[in-house]
Amino acid sequence: ILTLLLALIRLVDSTGMAELEQLVAEKTIPIVNGSSLDLHLGFFFESISNFRSQEMTFDVDLYMYTSWKDPRLAHNSSDEIVLISDRKARDMMWLPDLYFANARYCSFQEVTVPNFNLFVARDGLISYSLRATCSISCSLDLVNYPMDKQHCFIRVISYAHTREQLRVRWFDEDPVRMNNEIGLPEFTIESIQPNYCDGTYRYAITEHSFRTGNFSCLMASIFLERALGYNMVQSYIPTGLIVMISWVSFFIDRRAVPARVTLSFTTLVSLTTLGNGLRYDLPQVSYAKALDLWYGACLFFVFLALIEFAAVNSYMRRCDKFAGVAMRQNCQL
Repeated sequence: ILTLLLALIRLVDSTGMAELEQLVAEKTIPIVNGSSLDLHLGFFFESISNFRSQEMTFDVDLYMYTSWKDPRLAHNSSDEIVLISDRKARDMMWLPDLYFANARYCSFQEVTVPNFNLFVARDGLISYSLRATCSISCSLDLVNYPMDKQHCFIRVISYAHTREQLRVRWFDEDPVRMNNEIGLPEFTIESIQPNYCDGTYRYAITEHSFRTGNFSCLMASIFLERALGYNMVQSYIPTGLIVMISWVSFFIDRRAVPARVTLSFTTLVSLTTLGNGLRYDLPQVSYAKALDLWYGACLFFVFLALIEFAAVNSYMRRCDKFAGVAMRQNCQL
């Protein structure tokens, strides 16, 4: 394997071979003169899909680009930049221990071959890119649903190296980009912005021993706005029509009790069934959503139509009763 790696990066002098053997033996972070290693990172989103509101997750297919300098891999090859595309050769080198902090799971694309490439420049500058598919968790704020805006993000952080050892930073120009053909059926992507989330984190050393350290953290923020068209067709228009249908009972003769009662209860049951279906795909949150307020208002108006019929029917029965009593008294006179 070592011979294969040497052939791939074309180290021709014995000094370079000795350095590489030492590198493989150590496989440690390339810190020079005690200063931290600067690691630059960038994302290209190939696709964003499958927003699952009930699970509060979505899927991304992305390319992650990283760059750092490892003087131990400086070489005198005839090629200014050497490409390494063999997994065994790559695994013998030190690679950043980055992970997606808020990912449910991630998998690296391996069809038809492992999707990565690694370039080594003569001065030891390394450019490493790979393709990954991840399921990312996103805490949704559904107070204004379905007229809501969401802020989802992807956090990347080193697993074991603190900021004193590894400083992770975005590339200077366009570190976060996306495929212009990305289209979501439920959301509109307003923007994708690079941010930082450096902070102090607690990590375990042994079973009963913990430490705290400052870690570099990058955050790609995705700002989304929900499209109203789907909920307009599936929620607002049907429930509004049901309320209007319940008002038809106002024009039915007050003596047609079965017709008015049947219409009122039918609209009430239909609205309840539709409301249960609207909430089926949403998480069970502890607060009221905008759609819940609309649904509650519709239910209230349908219920008022039923109360109106009951009040009118009771009043008219009284009137008929008093009219009958008055008629009998007139007849007696």
